[in-house]
Amino acid sequence: MKKTEIIIIFSLILNTSCSFFKSSDETLHMAFDDVGYILEFPLEVNLNKKGFPEVNSVGMREIKILENYLIIEKSSSGALWEIYDLPDYKFLGSFFKIGDGPLEFMQGSDLNKVAFEKENGSLLAYMYDFQKGRVMKFNVSESLELDQEVLTEYVGDIIPFSFAFAKLDSNTFFVKEVFNRDTQQVRYTITNGKKKPLDVAAKLNDVTIQEGEDFNILSTLTGYNRIKDRVIEAPIGLNNINIYAIDGTFKKSICLEEKLSDIKQIQSTFRWNRIYTIANLSLFDDFFGIVFINENEGVYQMSRKKLPSILLFDYEGKPLAKIGTGEHFTSFDIDFKNQTMYTFDVHSDEFIKYDLQNILPKL
Repeated sequence: MKKTEIIIIFSLILNTSCSFFKSSDETLHMAFDDVGYILEFPLEVNLNKKGFPEVNSVGMREIKILENYLIIEKSSSGALWEIYDLPDYKFLGSFFKIGDGPLEFMQGSDLNKVAFEKENGSLLAYMYDFQKGRVMKFNVSESLELDQEVLTEYVGDIIPFSFAFAKLDSNTFFVKEVFNRDTQQVRYTITNGKKKPLDVAAKLNDVTIQEGEDFNILSTLTGYNRIKDRVIEAPIGLNNINIYAIDGTFKKSICLEEKLSDIKQIQSTFRWNRIYTIANLSLFDDFFGIVFINENEGVYQMSRKKLPSILLFDYEGKPLAKIGTGEHFTSFDIDFKNQTMYTFDVHSDEFIKYDLQNILPKL
């Protein structure tokens, strides 16, 4: 009996130990099962400066180029948006002020969360109000023509403080909300105030971090291309990009290194030693691009030793190009009409343009 008891106890200890070590060896990724590893690009180029746009770049946060307009988002207490004509940079108007009025924003509307559309010949911007949980409709063309804001509330029952926002159709929106005591970020759609689970993103939604951890580990820069029906999620602290269709017919992850970032390992790493990976996401008709930083957060905040690069992919996740500039920058956009690329650096206020005449035909 004694010998049997000893064997059973030893067996239990061994099984518990094996279970413990197995658990500690497991990795945690925010990615789909289908992963493509991107280690090289068919086109790699380094651009030379073409010049500096003649606009006031002080206080800029982000840029957006649409048709012949350059839209600048600012962080100042004055106008939140400034709009210029391209390519001569003629100032066309400034719009939106900080405030708590019915047609005011308590903080700027992130250009990354604005859905721009053409309707009856007019350029419209559907803007997510982060604090108030609503969507505002801004008629860009009419506002410039009248030299005053043509702004109305479009939908008033979107959740506030969403970590991602995209307009899918006239009354359906994609959002990403923090759940479960700030340990999850869950994606779903919302139509007329009613939430609907997004089945295609279930694997991403299930990822959970430790309670009390920085929920930005799961944060992503998010964009939606309606023509391609593709959601692009570029995590700011992970080395993979997730691409999927709202209707569930496509889902894939692309990893920018030889193996996926392990969220468990990140959580056990001191905050300033974690890697800051992606700073900006820009979507175009046929491809999208990111600003790839891939630098230790502490080093990035203090000295920025690595130069960023722009990585371009098609909507199936195929790599197209890697672009370097020899400069530091945090965001970019492309003027296809004038074959020019613009970069902006939020740390130094440097706003630079580059010639893309020899690059765009190759993409």
